[in-house]
Amino acid sequence: MVALAVGVGACGSSDGGEGACGPILREALDSAYLVHVLGTDTEVEYSSDPPTSGPHQPSPPADGALDEPLTRPIQVGVLERGDVLIQYQPGLPDDEVAELEALAGDGVVVAPNPDLDDPVVATAWVHKRTCDAVDAAALQSFIDERGGQGPED
Repeated sequence: MVALAVGVGACGSSDGGEGACGPILREALDSAYLVHVLGTDTEVEYSSDPPTSGPHQPSPPADGALDEPLTRPIQVGVLERGDVLIQYQPGLPDDEVAELEALAGDGVVVAPNPDLDDPVVATAWVHKRTCDAVDAAALQSFIDERGGQGPED
């Protein structure tokens, strides 16, 4: 019985909101998730911000660590292919941005986003985790759990 209690405690710490990040939240699937956005000036509404599903640009040209924010249709396109998107407020200190950029790579895109309410937000297809500060372990846990699970993956 004691071993079980210890095991449960260890499992809960990765998603349980300890540290700088909150729990991994599942969001409702946006009913317009099959809609492709072809123009860059098309106005699109989403059911969450940043979006975790919805209208998107197919085959988005976004990989690795980026210097510029992504449009919402491209954000969703990244998620649709099964990648994780980590976005941060542009005022984040350089050393913390470097920590986030170290997470970028195959299946993980890192980009600034001036419209975020939280300093760091990780999104995957219909999932989101918000962070008050950079917590590389919690973000890596999100990547490990939610990466590779988009509808096109």
